[in-house]
Amino acid sequence: MTIEHRRQCRNAMWNWGLIEQQQNDIHNACWAYALRKTAAYYERTDPIRSGIIRERYRHHLTEEQVVERLHIGRTTYQKANSDLLSTLAVYAAQIGALS
Repeated sequence: MTIEHRRQCRNAMWNWGLIEQQQNDIHNACWAYALRKTAAYYERTDPIRSGIIRERYRHHLTEEQVVERLHIGRTTYQKANSDLLSTLAVYAAQIGALS
């Protein structure tokens, strides 16, 4: 994943609500699909990563607040967040959302 891909994925995660509202644009519809697929995957497989999606990207809490709320260390947060972005990048690339 390139730096630009990571930036696009982070931006999509952060603006998830807006993307969901603007699905009449095919680009946003693709991102919304990739976001939902990523969230569903982690809801089934990993409560920490699912919690980061919920707390950081859906509720917009700070990194420190998420670490405290999920009772994890900063290193765990950073690794899990990196994994989230990578998973999103895979799903987004599969449907052509990444440029």
